[in-house]
Amino acid sequence: MQNSKLIDLLKTFEKEDWRWFRKFLLSPYFNNREELVIFCDYLRGQAPDFKEKAIRKEKVFKKLYPGQIYDEKQISYAMNFLLGQAERFLAQREFELQTPVINIYLQRSLVRRQLDKHYKYQYEKSYDLLEDRKKENIDYYLFQYQKSEIANVHYNNKNLRSYDPNLQATSDELDQFYLIHKLKHCCEMVSQSRLMNAPYAPMLETEIIDFLNKTTTLKTPLISVYLETYFILKKDNAESNFENLKKLLIEYKDLIPPVEKAIIYQYGVNYCIFQVNKNNNPRHYAEQSLELYLEGIEEKILFNQGYLSPWHFKNVVKIGLNLKKYDFTEEFIQKYHKNLEDKYQEDALHFNLADINYRKKNYQEAQIHLIQVQYSDISYNLGAKTMLLKIYYEINEGEALFALIASFSIYLRRNKKLAKDVREAYLNFTNILGRIVRATKYKYPAIIEKINETKRLYNRNWLLEICQGR
Repeated sequence: MQNSKLIDLLKTFEKEDWRWFRKFLLSPYFNNREELVIFCDYLRGQAPDFKEKAIRKEKVFKKLYPGQIYDEKQISYAMNFLLGQAERFLAQREFELQTPVINIYLQRSLVRRQLDKHYKYQYEKSYDLLEDRKKENIDYYLFQYQKSEIANVHYNNKNLRSYDPNLQATSDELDQFYLIHKLKHCCEMVSQSRLMNAPYAPMLETEIIDFLNKTTTLKTPLISVYLETYFILKKDNAESNFENLKKLLIEYKDLIPPVEKAIIYQYGVNYCIFQVNKNNNPRHYAEQSLELYLEGIEEKILFNQGYLSPWHFKNVVKIGLNLKKYDFTEEFIQKYHKNLEDKYQEDALHFNLADINYRKKNYQEAQIHLIQVQYSDISYNLGAKTMLLKIYYEINEGEALFALIASFSIYLRRNKKLAKDVREAYLNFTNILGRIVRATKYKYPAIIEKINETKRLYNRNWLLEICQGR
């Protein structure tokens, strides 16, 4: 049972999930199999570890059907039934969290039953529900469309021969819903195509962009923002669109849901990084990306479930260090490392303080911080070992350098969790560094050629610098 879909699903259950799932199974509306309650209670007692010995099918069968001869089919059926109920429970819980969805379905049912007074009450109530939703999610536009569509059905049921304002609203809100989602998907496709040469071809892309360039009636805040986002992703020269996007983000600060804002900020950052990589006014765009990151972090737009993403944290530090804003970067690290998940906090603090000190050539202080890195994430492990190799080289600790090259190379070859490309890039780094240290000056041209022609290689520029400087 250990590797079953049932156990995989139940491993995600929190304490609250178990409590509500049991209540769900006790309801005869949802479940009429008493053994599933027993099954649930037993597995709940084994969570979260679900040790193989405790959840063997034979052992569970005895709990569910005491005194009966073991039947493989019977226990398999019970597992499938419980899995089905667990999936239905998750769907039900998700549905119950979507208050506007419940209201929409209720309105639809009331119109069908021709309960006018009930319908009008729920229709009025939906204004507040949707206004709250507008601040959270772009599904607001779908709910508005559905609400107007139901109102249109309600109007038609009365057989009145007069102007129906709901018909125009239904059409307009469907257009807004479609255009926002279409623009959002176009942005994602363009972005992914740039990163991985993906062969996306969104239908009506050109027609929709041309239409939106010519109209003003349907340009809601989100449509305007996503249109400028599309241009910075699509065009080679999009400086004016980038400036427009920044202005719109300020102007519509309170009108864009946080989830969408996080996506748009990331696109803005990616645009800046793309310009830096093109060597197009790199310092300006590095500072622009830093500004976007800081706005997103200060407003907690770039937070996920209350925590700052470790990747956003690392990127801010990296940009700050590349701009040689050491005091600012140290202040950022000290201020925001506590906003990371607990398991990342100490490593983020010490690894990045080590990096600052390394760049400032305070090698002893850098080593003190590296000793305190506990490797909560493999990237910290790889980064710390690489930095230590560079420090040993800079302070001429030859014996320690060769010992670490040897142990690091063994670690890289034996670690099966590393992606092949990552392993190869780090191994190439250690191999070339070893060659540089052992080489006489007559061999440097060949090593420089090797550095330039090696496809996967970390710290390429540093290797070139030390080789050319020897």
